[in-house]
Amino acid sequence: MEVHQPNFWTRERQELRLWFERNAPSLGELYKGAIEMVFNEIFPGRVRFVSHAVREIRNRLPDVIAGPVSTNQVQYINRLDDLSKVWKKAGLSLDGSLPIKLTNNEQIPPIKEVPIPVKIYKEIAKLIRDHEEARKKPYEEFKRLFQAIDPKNKEAEATLRPRIDNLRKNTEWFVARTHDRGKVDAEMDGDELKKNFEIFERALLAIIGSFYKTLEDLDEILEETNARSG
Repeated sequence: MEVHQPNFWTRERQELRLWFERNAPSLGELYKGAIEMVFNEIFPGRVRFVSHAVREIRNRLPDVIAGPVSTNQVQYINRLDDLSKVWKKAGLSLDGSLPIKLTNNEQIPPIKEVPIPVKIYKEIAKLIRDHEEARKKPYEEFKRLFQAIDPKNKEAEATLRPRIDNLRKNTEWFVARTHDRGKVDAEMDGDELKKNFEIFERALLAIIGSFYKTLEDLDEILEETNARSG
């Protein structure tokens, strides 16, 4: 019996689906689920669910194509807990009041700088440094991805940067919507969701295009998959 795919499963989307099934099945499930929700306008919470899927695909794809690398996430809660302890131990206020002593009638003098212990200064500096490094990570991960696709990209970062910036800009739309912001789907633009998702798909197609040598290869894969589904 022939199985008919919903009409939103275009040839290009089947290409993406098949690539994910062969190379990253877990991401493939996210992609297929996202497709179903993008085109199901009554699916509850679809904007946030699709945004989660896109974020996960974006974050994991460099490891899938370029290979995993060890990274250390900034443990903000633990780091701030440690900083809070030394801050309070030094007698510094948590309400932002200045650490100065005044007599009864004395007014607070104009102060532009507040001295803090060297240990606290170093802890704050390290936290800011690690935060700045973490902010660079998406760009570095995209660069690693594009360089793995084509080794020539290692010598053409100036040409590569606009492509990376465009992909980051597109996916940041989804990242900004992964968490609940007190809005229901009816308050979010469904057309904007589709438009940005299709841009994301085109970027994915450009990335995986090198994995299919010819259209004939793809036709053979599609026929094989459809036969298994029948």
